[in-house]
Amino acid sequence: MFRVSFGMPPHAWILRARLQRALRLLGDPRLALHDVAASAGFASASHFNNRFRSAFGITPGAWRAARAR
Repeated sequence: MFRVSFGMPPHAWILRARLQRALRLLGDPRLALHDVAASAGFASASHFNNRFRSAFGITPGAWRAARAR
């Protein structure tokens, strides 16, 4: 039923929500990347980095640096 209602499996929905929260948190340069990962619900900074790169094609640190320009 979840897939029918939301158009994706629960795991994909949760991952998308975590990545969107991470994008908002990355806007605060005072937060370290491992703090962003933990606050967004990722088990580790490494897992966060891999999922972020897979979704957006860029690492969280590179995304933050590009946004700061």
